[in-house]
Amino acid sequence: MMSKSDANNVKILLVEDDKALAITISNLLRVKGYDVTHAGDGAAGIQKAFALLPDLILCDISMNEISGYDVFNVLKESSATAMIPFVFLTAKSDLKDIRFGMQLGADDYIVKPFEYDELLTSIATRLNKAEAHRKANEEKFIALSMISPYGIYIYQEDRFIETNPSLSSTLGYGREELLSMGFDDLIYEEDKPAAIEKISRCQRGFEKEIHISFRVKQKDGKVLNMELFGIEGLKVKGRSSLIGMMTISKPEIQETSGLEKLSISEIEEFEKAVDLIAGKRSYVSTELINKLISVFRDNEAVKGKPAEDVINFSERELEVLGYVCKGLSTKEIADKMFISSRTVEKHRANLMTKTDAKNIIEVIIYAVKHKLIDI
Repeated sequence: MMSKSDANNVKILLVEDDKALAITISNLLRVKGYDVTHAGDGAAGIQKAFALLPDLILCDISMNEISGYDVFNVLKESSATAMIPFVFLTAKSDLKDIRFGMQLGADDYIVKPFEYDELLTSIATRLNKAEAHRKANEEKFIALSMISPYGIYIYQEDRFIETNPSLSSTLGYGREELLSMGFDDLIYEEDKPAAIEKISRCQRGFEKEIHISFRVKQKDGKVLNMELFGIEGLKVKGRSSLIGMMTISKPEIQETSGLEKLSISEIEEFEKAVDLIAGKRSYVSTELINKLISVFRDNEAVKGKPAEDVINFSERELEVLGYVCKGLSTKEIADKMFISSRTVEKHRANLMTKTDAKNIIEVIIYAVKHKLIDI
């Protein structure tokens, strides 16, 4: 069983409509050091799962309106949440029910009433298994980055948490030196405000990907023209991070908001590293949209709930939202709308700001609930 120190910073999402039981379980887990967030119904559970990207989900099955099975089916359809350990909590002790839950792909199935030691053991087992998988992928990422000719980095909370030899060689700093630094320490003063703003927006998920140019100061004081490629707000070790490459500028490449100017080998190298360390990226699929519509719009119990006030979006924002829900990339949306990729990203950012969403999937959930899109 995990010690209290091991449980620190481990985020657990509890989806349970029995308030008394939810309080009891939450208090038990918090005493053990876990960071617990409670969702009182299935709809809140889905939204909080995408917002928090917890380390483990405990979910009741028999809830009003949206069941635990619905929650599971939606989350397993998204690459952002598919690998999160998922444990069902239920009063159904029939072997058929248990077999059905496990056949869906759940990691465990705990029958109420249960001993709390049983719950804690299940949680520790699932977390240890997920941690072993994460460490194995981290080792593969490090091995890949060690031999890469490109400068690869992971950036988190204004500091590099991982860099490779190519980046050290280019910048003139040793690995340990870079791990105590941030972009603020490297970027040339005149280029810093615009570059830091773009990096921050991408790290927080307001831009899907960035490709920017700026000058950096090498350790010996020389100024070098660099290009930075990065992928939006991915979670590494539970925290929002920017993962990308830095290379010496190529004269023929102009600033763009995407990766379309890279060579095929560069893209494959970069995406292979990203998938290893952070899992597959959260692209929106038609299957995910259909599951969200089934849960939030077509569900008969949900239909009877009173409507909320709908936010006013511009025609352009709604057009972008419609294309996002069809799974189109920023570049594809830009081509269809005859606008720049940067303008598409601005519309995406506006959608997230207006709905107070932490990621684009939360925006889609809002749109589905309020029938703003037609798939």
